[in-house]
Amino acid sequence: MDKIIFVSDFFIDELLGGAEKCNDVLISLLQKHFVVEKRKSNLLTKQSILNNKGSFFIVGNFFNLSEECKKTIQNECRYLIYEHDHKYLSTNNPIKFKNFLAPTKHIINKEFFKNAQKVICQSKIHSETLYKNLLIDNIVNAGGNLWSQGDIQILQNYIDSEKTIEYATMKTQNKNKGMLTAIKFCEKNNYNLNFIPLMKYEEFIKSLSKVKNFVFFPQWLESYSRVAVESRILNCKLITNKLIGATSEKYFNLSGQCLLDKIIENNDILIEKIMSIINGERVEPNFVKKEIPKISICCSMYDGDEFIESFLEDIVKQTIFEKCELIIVNANSPGNEEEVILKYCQKYDNISYQKLDYRATTTETINLILNSLTTGEFVTVGNLDDRRRVDCLEIQAKHLLFNEDIDLVYGDCLQTIKINENYECNSSNGVLYEHSKNKFSKENMIKCLPGPMPMWRRKIHEEVGYFSIKYNFANDWEMWLRIVNNGSSFLKINEILGLYLMNEKGISTSKDTFSKKIKEEAELFFKYKEIFGSTNFNKFKNYFSQGLQNE
Repeated sequence: MDKIIFVSDFFIDELLGGAEKCNDVLISLLQKHFVVEKRKSNLLTKQSILNNKGSFFIVGNFFNLSEECKKTIQNECRYLIYEHDHKYLSTNNPIKFKNFLAPTKHIINKEFFKNAQKVICQSKIHSETLYKNLLIDNIVNAGGNLWSQGDIQILQNYIDSEKTIEYATMKTQNKNKGMLTAIKFCEKNNYNLNFIPLMKYEEFIKSLSKVKNFVFFPQWLESYSRVAVESRILNCKLITNKLIGATSEKYFNLSGQCLLDKIIENNDILIEKIMSIINGERVEPNFVKKEIPKISICCSMYDGDEFIESFLEDIVKQTIFEKCELIIVNANSPGNEEEVILKYCQKYDNISYQKLDYRATTTETINLILNSLTTGEFVTVGNLDDRRRVDCLEIQAKHLLFNEDIDLVYGDCLQTIKINENYECNSSNGVLYEHSKNKFSKENMIKCLPGPMPMWRRKIHEEVGYFSIKYNFANDWEMWLRIVNNGSSFLKINEILGLYLMNEKGISTSKDTFSKKIKEEAELFFKYKEIFGSTNFNKFKNYFSQGLQNE
């Protein structure tokens, strides 16, 4: 391989942006070793890619790259992605989401990123954000941008300039650069704000070098931000927010000549990384990845003949089933489920099964599993008659993993009355399970949030114990109330993650047991009335009082 095809939406002769400047330096460095052909993304065709399939592709910005071309590169070529602007999100802006973790509907280009030799990110936080959204293993943190020798010399020339301007920001029409926020900040603090217009690089750096305080409030997560680093090199005090990728790098606490020397050093390190990737050599990610821990799926089974096969098939198709343990305990069922279960046990070594020699309740069985059999850090209950979206467990686990202040997560569920339908093909017509529709709050727990298939941290049982055997119908509601009452936080994921069967024969939905069920719920309502707040208490107290009277 002696040729590189460099793909980008624009090159520096068309657009003078940070990504284009960085790409231009990379191209010039690569040209010392390879023939490098620049190809605009909107002009690339499937055939032109196939004609060069023996070359190595480097993909910079690719907003204008067709889906056909992405798939052709993905399937036919060796390539790396030089990631600049969060192109794994439809919004290109992760700050819209809690801890930068986007709902699945906003995640795009996953397969294109996943199949690259490597995805090069600009900073530690950039790498971490991409990783938490895609959970791919080929991410490398570049730890910076690339500067040309000419730009480095310009920075060197102005590094010790006299400071004559107190406060300044960039003058730009790009709302994401936060000029209006900078203006409001300075007005609030009675600072006289100057503006540096966008101009030729040397003139811009010359103007910036005279500034004592550079005010810069980006409105989205900057993958790196060259201007923030340049302001530090020029010994400006940077007044900013937490949306600059460069601030996640350890060297960002440097300034002046020390920082410039580090940038020069980074240039050499980064080109070595890229050369190693091209040559198929191992390259360290240079950021710490948080791996999804083991997930324990707890299944109490009794009289489950008509559900067991579909249930097992649904679970083993989960995208992260290899990270799970499915623990099935047969509560002395009279059915023939065992034959089916053992077949799956032979096929999957992360499925375990045991049969009790007595009739245990669902609560007793789940407690047995949680207390004695689980080894996972996260746990969930697998109800035989419910079905999950294929990536349900992955989504729930990601939200627990990257939201350390949250102990339990759940999403919406579709609702059906037909048995053994699956999430992908069902007759719900978009009808949602009533109890999980509202956003999470303590007050909304009057509806028995979080619904039928939450995931939570196993360690919370060390503090609050297990499901109460006192309750046969409201044992889950009692558990969630007890956990919240103990100070735990819940998070609703705003996605539909499963399919709930409204089974008239179910223990919690049967008309025959309604009076017993409402009695248990009434007892809990009055016991935990402080959780629901005065408004909900007054609204529902007559209903639950009637439930107690009907005993």
